[in-house]
Amino acid sequence: MFFVIAVLLGSGLWMLRWSGAASTTTPDTFWYARDALRYAGHSSADADLTAAKITCGGVNPDVTRSELTYAECVRYRTRLPATAPDRFQRIFTSRPGYPLLTVPFVRVMGPAGFAAATAALGVACGVAVAVLALLLGLRPVQALIAETLFYLLPTGLWGTRLLAEAPMLLCLLAALIGTVLLLRGSAVKAAAALLAGALALCCAVKPANGVALAAALAAGAVPALPRASSRRPLLLVAGIAALVLAGNLWISSALHLPSVHETLQDTFTRHFRRPDVADPWPRLFTAVPSLWAEVASQRMLNVPLIPAAFLFAAVGLFTRVRRDAAWPPALAGLTGAAVASMHPLIYEFDRLSVVAWVPVALGLAALTARSARDELVVDVDHAGRIAGRGVLGGDAPRVGPQPVPDVRSLQ
Repeated sequence: MFFVIAVLLGSGLWMLRWSGAASTTTPDTFWYARDALRYAGHSSADADLTAAKITCGGVNPDVTRSELTYAECVRYRTRLPATAPDRFQRIFTSRPGYPLLTVPFVRVMGPAGFAAATAALGVACGVAVAVLALLLGLRPVQALIAETLFYLLPTGLWGTRLLAEAPMLLCLLAALIGTVLLLRGSAVKAAAALLAGALALCCAVKPANGVALAAALAAGAVPALPRASSRRPLLLVAGIAALVLAGNLWISSALHLPSVHETLQDTFTRHFRRPDVADPWPRLFTAVPSLWAEVASQRMLNVPLIPAAFLFAAVGLFTRVRRDAAWPPALAGLTGAAVASMHPLIYEFDRLSVVAWVPVALGLAALTARSARDELVVDVDHAGRIAGRGVLGGDAPRVGPQPVPDVRSLQ
C-alpha cells in the first residue's frame, strides 16, 4: 500500500511541476532526444528534425525571451549537427545513459515516448526518496513528506525537464539506498549490486555527478573506519565506490572520452566556438570564488529562506537520523557544490547543483519527528519489505519495531 501511495503521490506532483510556467526543454534537450531517436532506429535526418521539434515545442517564449518563432527554432536546431563543433557534440554522445533509458518508450510510443520515459524516471525518483527515508529511520508519513518536498524543491523542477537530471537523480538515490542497506547489513549482496550498478549508470548518464558521488562515498567511509567495531560495511561501500571510480577512469582513458580538461575548454571557449585557452585550470581557480560570491549575494543574502532551509535540514538530518546513516546523503548533497564549481557558470548553477537539495528534503522531513528517540525507531519489517524484498529481492527481517542498527554493532 505504501508503494502505491508513493507512486500516486509522485505522479501527481510530477505533473504539477511539469505543467508549470517554466520551459520543459533546454538547448541540451536536442542532443539527448536526437541520440534517443537514433538509438531507437530513426534515420539521422528524421532524428534531427524530430529532436528539433521536441526541443522547440517545450520552450516557453515568455520565460526564455526567445526571439525565434517555432518554425525558425526548428530550422535552426535541425541544422545544428552540421554546424556545431564535433568536440561539443562528443560531450553528449559520450554519455549515452539517458537516451538509452528512453529507447524502450520511444520504440513503443514514438517521439512522445521520450517525454513519457522522462516522466517515469521522475516518478521513480520520488518513490526512491520515500524508500530512502524509510531506510534512514523515518516513519511512512514522514517518508511521504520527504517525497513531497523533493518535488517542491528545485529537484522537482529539474527532475521534470527533458534533461539528464531525472535519471541522474534516480541513480544517486539508488546508490544511497544501496549504501544505507550495506551500512545496516541488510540484503548485502543485492545492496552491493545496487550500489555498483547505480554508480556505474550515473557515470554513463552524467559522468561529473557519477565520479563526484563515487569519490565522496569512498572518501566518506574512510574516516569512520577507526571508530567502527565492524569495518566490513564501510569497507564494502568504500571498495565498491573506489572500484567504480577506477573503472570509469580506465574506460574514459581507453576510449578517449572527453575529460575534465575538455569540459573546461568547453566552458571557457563558449562550446569550442573560440580558440582553446592555454590556462584552463588557473582560469577555473579564478572563476570559482567569483561564482560563489555571486551565488552568496544573489541567493543566500537576497533569499534568506535558502540558507535557512539548508541549516534546518542539517539539524534534522544529524539529530533525527543516525549519523552512521546520515553521512551518505549529506556527502551526496555536497557533490552538487563540487560539480557546479567545475562548471563556473552562474546561469547553470541551479541545474548543476540540484543534488544539494536531496538531503534538504530528507532533513526537513526528519524535523517533523516528535523527538530524536521517536525517529530512531523504525518498523523494520515494513521498511524491509519495501526496500529489501520489494525492491531488491532480499529477505526482509521478520521482527517488530526496533532501533536502526548502528554500524558499530554490525558483525
